[in-house]
Amino acid sequence: MRINDMKSALLTYQNQQNRPNTPTTPKKPSASVDVQISSRGQEISKAMMSEQTQRQNRVQELKQQVIDGSYQVDSSKIAEKFIGFWKNNS
Repeated sequence: MRINDMKSALLTYQNQQNRPNTPTTPKKPSASVDVQISSRGQEISKAMMSEQTQRQNRVQELKQQVIDGSYQVDSSKIAEKFIGFWKNNS
């Protein structure tokens, strides 16, 4: 392939590089949307928040036990879980 006019090709490329990165069409503001959650959805949300709060409390209790040195590890439960895992995944 032979290109005869390198100057115009170079100018076109330079003009493209110097062009600001602004969109050609302005964005329209999005319309607001009114969303209503059903009573069942609200119940589920409350249950999830309650469960999350309970989990956070349990984590705090465990952290405190670890800090105090009063957390006891039940090695037999850990061993049972390991054995069960390896039996099911082998």
